[in-house]
Parts: sequence; C-alpha cells; structure tokens
Amino acid sequence: MLRRLSTAALLLAVLSVLATVPGDSSPAPANARAEPERADAPHRPDEALERARRVAAAWPGSETQRIWRTGYYPRLNRQDWLPKDFTPNSGTFAAFLDGRIDLAADLPPFAGSGTVSFPDGTSTALPLTDPRSTYQWLTQYSDTCRTEPCDTRLTITAVRPAVRSQITSRGTATVPVWEFAFAGLDEPYAVTAVESQAPQTSYYVEDKDLPAGFTDVQGASEVPAGLLGSLFPDDCAEAAAGEVFETADVLVLIGRTTGLGPVECDSGVTLRRAHFGLARPVGTRVVLNLAGIPVLYPTKD
Repeated sequence: MLRRLSTAALLLAVLSVLATVPGDSSPAPANARAEPERADAPHRPDEALERARRVAAAWPGSETQRIWRTGYYPRLNRQDWLPKDFTPNSGTFAAFLDGRIDLAADLPPFAGSGTVSFPDGTSTALPLTDPRSTYQWLTQYSDTCRTEPCDTRLTITAVRPAVRSQITSRGTATVPVWEFAFAGLDEPYAVTAVESQAPQTSYYVEDKDLPAGFTDVQGASEVPAGLLGSLFPDDCAEAAAGEVFETADVLVLIGRTTGLGPVECDSGVTLRRAHFGLARPVGTRVVLNLAGIPVLYPTKD
C-alpha cells in the first residue's frame, strides 16, 4: 500500500536487451560485455549475467509461471486507491498519512470469497481479507505529525464492499475492494479485498548482492525499439544502457549504472530510467528482473 511500499512497489518503468540467433536454441546475450575485475568489488561482473541465466532457466514450468498465466497476479500485491480530495498540502491527507483516523461505522463481516474477473471472461474466487486489518494498518502510525497544526482528524462513516479495475498479468481485471468513506470527502479510500496469489518474495535483488555498477530493475514499460526500465541504485548513480538475457520464454533485465553517485543520496526516491534494446519485440515472453519477478504487465485487455 501507498505509505509503506518503498513504492516497492509501485514504480514501474522499464528495461531489456539480448538476442537469440534464429534456429539456435541457446540464449546469446546481445550486449553483455566483459569488464576487468575491481579489487574492491565483492562480486565479479559476470555474476550478473550468470544470475540472469539462472532466472531464465527457472521460469518455465515454475509455480510462479503457472500463477502468472492462470491465477491472480496483480502488479501491486495490495493496491489502494486514494480519494481525489487528497492533495499534497491538504490537512486531510496529512491526517491520513499520520493515522489520525476515527472509526464511526460498523465493519462488515469478511467471511466468504470475492470474485476476480478477467478480460477473457474467466474468474477466480478468493477469500476476502479482514477490513479490520486495513483499519489497524491505517492507524498504526498515529501521532507522527511534524509540519501542520496536527489537529485535523478523519472519521470513517462507512465501510462497504465494492469493485475496482486493476492491472494484472492477465490484463485489466475487476477485483473486489473495501471502500472506506470519510466524513467531508466526496470519494472513499479503497483497498483490494483479496490477496495476490503471487509468491511472496523479494521484489528485487539488493545492490550489495550484485557486482559494482549493477542494479536491479523494479519496473518496465515498452518503448520504440525496446524497453524502458526503472532503477533505484543505492548510490544514486546515473543509469547506463541495460543488458538483457533473452530466451524463447523470457527476457531477464540486467540494470547497469555509471558508477558512484552524489555523496548525499536518498536511493529510495531517486528514480533512474534506462533503455534496454531488444533484438525482436517482447511478444508473449515474460520480462523478469534479477530476482525473477515480472516487471512488465500487459496494458491492454
């Protein structure tokens, strides 16, 4: 969800690059290049390529691939939708972020299941989550206000089931949500009411576990002649052209940077974008990062 997701979530930009010789079943990296090993680097540069090779080999036939194709695999494991009334400088938004929220409504029962409906006409029934856990999550960081008078409070006047559109591995699905109506706001806050079936694992490989000058991709989108990837290097270095390990089933993106960044650096918010050239279009292949997580979702139904 929004506040605690190191936007883990959520920022998705894009990358890729490599080629498979026609008629050759073995993957051949298009622009993977050897580099001299640095004495102070804990990893060899070729370790990134080897990691990509292992990720590509593990995808076909995996449980993750099965869920990606036939289950509920949303772009965000637990997505929320904020009211348009929330603006960056509004007291109501500050109260929301600080957990100054009072409950003046009954919480609905959550027994049973909710239905996720996909563009191809199929659907999946999944257990509903407890709206109480959402309320507890919203209020667990109360009394943290630092900038405003801090006397604004929000009051929940109703909690009800509803549906929203959500990007998933199978296109834009209709998913059940819990809506929380706030007094004085025109729109409710909403959060998905079912949990993703995707395996719960790390979204990306940390920089410390990669060779110097490498960083993992946290999101991707298609652009002319390739992909555009989102990077958040720990040292805030500038992005370099990315590399791609390509097979018939997947593209594994290998993020690169130019080296050390500024002395003062907030890597959690320093977004870098890198281009990944492709030998041929993505097609039906899945785009993965070095953690084996899909980073490109279909944008068409």
